[in-house]
Amino acid sequence: MKVVSAIALVSLSAFAMGARGGGFNSSWSEGWRFRVGPQFNFGAKGCLGVKPGSIPLPASSFSSTRAAAQAAGDAVATESGRIELPNGAFIDPADAAGQEGSTWNWHIPAGQQAGGTMSFSVPYSEVSTSYSAQGGSVGDDAFSAGAGFGLDRTVWSRGDFGIDVGLDFSFFRRNDWFKGSCGGYTRTEATSEGAYVTDVDFGNADVFGDPWSQNPDGSYGAGTFDGPGPVLSLGGSGGFSTAHRWERGRESSSVSHGGPFQVRGDLQMYEFQLAIKPYYEVTDWFSLRGTLGVGLDHRRFDVRASGLGKDSERDWNCYMVGGLGGMFRWERLCLGADFLRKMFDHDMDVDTKYVQGSVGNANWMLRVYVGYEF
Repeated sequence: MKVVSAIALVSLSAFAMGARGGGFNSSWSEGWRFRVGPQFNFGAKGCLGVKPGSIPLPASSFSSTRAAAQAAGDAVATESGRIELPNGAFIDPADAAGQEGSTWNWHIPAGQQAGGTMSFSVPYSEVSTSYSAQGGSVGDDAFSAGAGFGLDRTVWSRGDFGIDVGLDFSFFRRNDWFKGSCGGYTRTEATSEGAYVTDVDFGNADVFGDPWSQNPDGSYGAGTFDGPGPVLSLGGSGGFSTAHRWERGRESSSVSHGGPFQVRGDLQMYEFQLAIKPYYEVTDWFSLRGTLGVGLDHRRFDVRASGLGKDSERDWNCYMVGGLGGMFRWERLCLGADFLRKMFDHDMDVDTKYVQGSVGNANWMLRVYVGYEF
């Protein structure tokens, strides 16, 4: 409102000057100028980033043989019934002797024990895979070109000085105005290796030191129901027992990255400006011109992220505009250029399903035109 009030006040002052000085243009059939030409906008900058929450991450996973290794080792821990050991050895409490707590129905292959003990190692490998989204942002700036139309009317003049009131409309569109790469995810894979060890202690190790306990092929124990053979105690003090332990092995991890995502944005803008334009005629064919006014633009930003999707953001922006220029005149034709600056404008916030950030306004403008006066 302050901006509009200032322009209205300046316009009324110009009319009052014309009324007092006799320079007011009261004829609506003259003093008009129609203009058309290209316009270039500079200084607009975007800063955008892919939303981490919108990045589709694969499901984290965990594969484990640790439980299977423990189950295989714990199977040896059974102290009732026939026990089958992984190396081909076995212990069966049922035998012809019928002595509870001992048996000769057992067998250990050659080379499978040392001092009355055996150890069985069941290896395992655990692999866990996790994913985490990465944010970040990237900036890009580029000029945009468009076309503009304008209509001026001289409202006051005295000697070489005068004041015009002008109305301008322009539009711009640039595909891929914003280009950048950002976002992604980190894949972390951790591996843990080791073994579940089962130690079997036969308790009465002296039985292995007795030459009569060893078979001709180097194995131990009768290994039959009928026997006879060396007797093995099945439990209690000095008897058969098992114990378990974990052995830690190698641990490693690897990190890989997915992405980044390609972010592209198309900018489309429509501008409306109302301004007073004081001028000074240096010669009859060239004049210096100023601009002071207000503007309103409508911006649309279509943004897309590769592999995610696309969306759009819209915004209205009100601002002041000021600048300097020059114009050449030949009879009723004219050729001119204005260098303009936007003031008190604001950036457009971008908050779509996949992308967030901001798009800055183009603060500097170069307007080139040809016109016809009537």
